[in-house]
Amino acid sequence: MSETLSHVPDQHAWTRGVLMRDAYYGLALAGSVAAVWITGAGTGRAVSIAALCALVPWYLLVGRGARRGSPVPARTVCYLFGVLALLMTAQLTVLASSMVLFALVPQSFMLLPVGWGVLALAAFNAVPLVEAVGAPGPGGVVTAGVVVLGVVFGAWFAWWIQRIIEQSRERADLLAQLAATREELAESQRRAGMLAERQRLAMEIHDTLAQGFTSILMLLDAADAAPPEQARAHRERAARAARENLAEARALVCAQPPAALAGSSLPDALRRLVDRLGEETGAATSWELAGEPRRLPAGTEVVVLRCAQEALANVRRHAGAARAALCLRYLPDGVRLEVSDDGAGFDLTALTGFGLAGMRERVAQAGGRLTIRSAPGSGTVLTVEAPA
Repeated sequence: MSETLSHVPDQHAWTRGVLMRDAYYGLALAGSVAAVWITGAGTGRAVSIAALCALVPWYLLVGRGARRGSPVPARTVCYLFGVLALLMTAQLTVLASSMVLFALVPQSFMLLPVGWGVLALAAFNAVPLVEAVGAPGPGGVVTAGVVVLGVVFGAWFAWWIQRIIEQSRERADLLAQLAATREELAESQRRAGMLAERQRLAMEIHDTLAQGFTSILMLLDAADAAPPEQARAHRERAARAARENLAEARALVCAQPPAALAGSSLPDALRRLVDRLGEETGAATSWELAGEPRRLPAGTEVVVLRCAQEALANVRRHAGAARAALCLRYLPDGVRLEVSDDGAGFDLTALTGFGLAGMRERVAQAGGRLTIRSAPGSGTVLTVEAPA
């Protein structure tokens, strides 16, 4: 009665509720008519029954479309004044018609705020109260007390029901806010996951495929400018780099460990990287292994391998070094990688580039530490320490 069907999420439940209220109202009216027929007589009975029966079309034509609101809608006010007029007519002729209050009182509190509903309750009981006060003997006083007590109890009960409704609405609002917050959190987590995966793929592509393509291009350029025998060696190295790049691409797509570690230990993979740097650049390279080699967690080995690849790629592309060295040291609680060269070096305060930033992020995620010592013209030393 306070909302239209189009504004209710579950229209079937709303329809069932309306039909139940209609049925209850009809039963209360039928019971009132029966009580008037039994207790009334003559013209008074006919008038009372006619007034009660008039409540049916009044409800169907006006009451069913009445709404609760603030301020109270005019249609609701008109409906309740009409109900009060018909009710008083029925009560003044046969008091037993007051039985219909079992339906009208809840209906009035559905349509009005609690304060106005209490006034409507008092108005509905005005005729019984006046007749009780005017009745002779102590019975009239007792009846009046019962009527007043009923009004007071009805007002308190309506206030209590209203509080329950308000709490239910507040709880529904909180649940709706919670559901919206959960949806926002899920969306935020989804976006964060997409961003993290995009960042991971960017680092993997930079550390593998991009470096491999750079190496292939450098070898092919060198082959174009070299004598036939050297050109053939450069092309063979370029083909080997292409095959390795293809293997890395497959491992990346399938979310597998790096191809360089497939069937190989970390020291062997690092030794191959150093040897290839010497072959491709002609620089004097050295390799050192300290400590007792052992299998490390897969994540730690990937971090060390990727940092070594990036460091040696920087030596190849930027340092112009004549010497480069790589040392892998196994420690009791982890591993240390050190890559050094005697190249051009750089200014640490102007440190930029995706590769170095990616290395820092990888090492930080593994719980390790990355340090770089360099200066223009003084070479570079990169150290990675990762826990086992």
